[in-house]
Amino acid sequence: MPLQKIVLKPGVNRENTRYTNEGGYYESNLVRFRQGTPEKIGGWQQISPNTYTGLCRSLWNWTTLAEVNLIGVGSEAKFYISQKTSNETDTYYDVTPIISSHALTASGPLTVTASSSIVTITDTTYHPYAGDYVIFSGMTLFNGITLNGQYQVTSTPSDTTYTVDSGTTASGGGTNGGGANSFAAYLLNVGTTTSNTTTAWGAGNWDEGTWGGIVTTAIPTTTKLWTQYNFGENLLFGPKKGAMYLWNATTAPTLSAPTTVTISNGAGTAPAVVTLPASTTPIPDGTAIMFETTGALPLPLAPYTVYYTRYLTSTTFNLSAASTVIYPFASCSGTTLTVYSVTGTLAVGMSVYYYTGTGDNQLSLGLIAAFGSGGTTGTGGSGTYIVSIGGSVADSVMGAVTVVKTSSAGSGTQTISIRAVPVASLTGASNVPLTQNTLLVSDASRFTFAFGTNEYLSTTFDPMVIRWSDQESLTNWTPSATNQAGSIRLSHGSNIRAVLQARQEILVFTDAALYSLQYLGAPYIWSSQILSDNISIVSINAAAYTNGTAYWMGQDKFYKYDGRVQTLRCDLRQFIYGDIDRTQFSQIFASTNEGFNEVWWFYCTENAPKDDGIPRIDRYVVYNYVEDVWYYGSGDAIARTAWLDSSLRDYPVAATYSNNLVYHEKGVDDCTDSVSGVAIDSSITTSQFDIGDGHNFAFVWRMLPDLTFRGSTDGTTPSLTIQLQPLQNSGSSYNDPISIGGTSADGTQTVNTAKDGVSPLYVYPQDPDVFTGQLNIRVRGRQMSMRIACNVKGTQWQLGAPRVDIRPDGRRGG
Repeated sequence: MPLQKIVLKPGVNRENTRYTNEGGYYESNLVRFRQGTPEKIGGWQQISPNTYTGLCRSLWNWTTLAEVNLIGVGSEAKFYISQKTSNETDTYYDVTPIISSHALTASGPLTVTASSSIVTITDTTYHPYAGDYVIFSGMTLFNGITLNGQYQVTSTPSDTTYTVDSGTTASGGGTNGGGANSFAAYLLNVGTTTSNTTTAWGAGNWDEGTWGGIVTTAIPTTTKLWTQYNFGENLLFGPKKGAMYLWNATTAPTLSAPTTVTISNGAGTAPAVVTLPASTTPIPDGTAIMFETTGALPLPLAPYTVYYTRYLTSTTFNLSAASTVIYPFASCSGTTLTVYSVTGTLAVGMSVYYYTGTGDNQLSLGLIAAFGSGGTTGTGGSGTYIVSIGGSVADSVMGAVTVVKTSSAGSGTQTISIRAVPVASLTGASNVPLTQNTLLVSDASRFTFAFGTNEYLSTTFDPMVIRWSDQESLTNWTPSATNQAGSIRLSHGSNIRAVLQARQEILVFTDAALYSLQYLGAPYIWSSQILSDNISIVSINAAAYTNGTAYWMGQDKFYKYDGRVQTLRCDLRQFIYGDIDRTQFSQIFASTNEGFNEVWWFYCTENAPKDDGIPRIDRYVVYNYVEDVWYYGSGDAIARTAWLDSSLRDYPVAATYSNNLVYHEKGVDDCTDSVSGVAIDSSITTSQFDIGDGHNFAFVWRMLPDLTFRGSTDGTTPSLTIQLQPLQNSGSSYNDPISIGGTSADGTQTVNTAKDGVSPLYVYPQDPDVFTGQLNIRVRGRQMSMRIACNVKGTQWQLGAPRVDIRPDGRRGG
């Protein structure tokens, strides 16, 4: 009987029985299809041995104007920026926003117990949750413990106290420790890594239950998910149902070395002057900044409190506690300030900036000393004022603001914090949304969007409202006839689930419909059009856009949009939705792997492994949109929590359960936790196919493999195993033993880079297409399936069209 070539159609199909899908594949793991034939997927390599806290759920890559390559990393615990260094490794810098910062009780906030490292802190201003992070500064030594730096809250015994583990055993017990000038800065609350149901203080949102979200019935809590986009070289980001924050690249030009400054002591009468190093890029006037210190800031400055720069020179500036600057229409002559009109109120003690005319952007500072001059009484509005300017000048006034006057010298090293600040705290902020489900910065004319937010002039959260800022603005959200800020409310659905920036439109997914937002210009600015109703999407991150088409995962099927919404044919639909964990929809995310024309989805199955009761993502499914085929895989090795396919990096970036980032498609091994790595356990199994015509039993005694080890690691000996699994009929199990000779080994053979199946072995890359030429196999049946597996380090493989040698063997089994 002539050799029978095994040629199979690409893709994995589990919509029917193993036999119905004859001529195809039924199972796969860590395998993809390239021009119709299966191959092992590429390996992955850790970007850096450094790790971050929590499970990353969001990644965003961009470069600054200084060509610094950065990645935003958002976990349920913190928000980081990962900076690419010259040695191609990344470091994770904590830029988590501060939600509250203030001085603690002057009588001393600490209580310690002898021989214990647990410290109790009293704070009547803000109450954190267990698991939250707090930064202390200005603490003095108390019974062997100095509580400066960042700590995690371990418990909350009462509404005004919480505990942390200092890591140092107290030499004795005591209360009212820590000193009179101690400060606490609380990081944005830690979220959950998964969806669950809970009842607790703060378990609900601010509009659920009583004050602080106190709920007495079980409510669902969802995974903490972030959205992030760059606005110029800066990063705009925010958690779902949280505020919007901005990380400013100007104030943090070097993450590894925050800008060190000196702050003058004004002795209670003179404004604080902040001096930058001579080589530092000037910080624009009105920039929101915070300070960190290894000791104490000059009083009354407080660590991690937002202040605003008031420009003097390229390397010096004053500070104000308020972002608002009054811009009077005025002139100054000598010591007389004449105000013709003003919006706002001028006050004694307010600083006045004026242009000296002695050089570009050279401003000097005067002080309103008193109302009235020459018999005219100032009222805080138009009129004349006496100013102290240290001399006589006749020029225009630039603005007036109350600046901070320092009364002490401070101690330690003072730096400008690299942490993000709320958008609502930025200079010019006007009616910034209080919260949002997701955000976006549009490609068209650069508008900032908040999806699912509060209406203009309302504090009530509406999950179907869309608001946008004025063009080219992060801060102006107040609609007027002179700007393009605005809002609309969608009607189909109960909440906005996800958004995608597509070509010439923004796609908005609600839980029941898909809308298109398009820019029209004044007076309508942005218009919405419904594209499809009665559709679904499982999570905020379940959609991906590539090659002009949007793909997303619904609650019971997949969709695509390429100008019209269509159901996406899926050969794995029953397999996916048959055991998907529907309580963990919020963990599902999608991304692209553009180099291989793929869209990936990661999700939890009902039998997913758990960490402390929390389900882990344990399966992925892939759609190849060029070849129109599906395949899947599972296991801890490929478990991911976020994925980013960016042209600014050489490889796709993914987040792992090892709390680090890896490059995918780099190498051929699993190098999640080390440079050397371990082998990737890849496999694929065909559906059942007839041996011969399937009418008679047949005996397979020889196989001629067809494959290549191209792409394997230099200096290795690549190999894989091929197993033929015979059956008597579709309803029977695989023969046990597989071989008619009495062992299963005769159905499983190794293919390696050996000449004619014998030594000497070839070491790659001598010839990747020279391998074992013939396999001796002893299997009998009417039909069979074939399994190809590889768990050999350094091996990359691609299957071709193997042939088997068959001879008839009667019609009876046994």
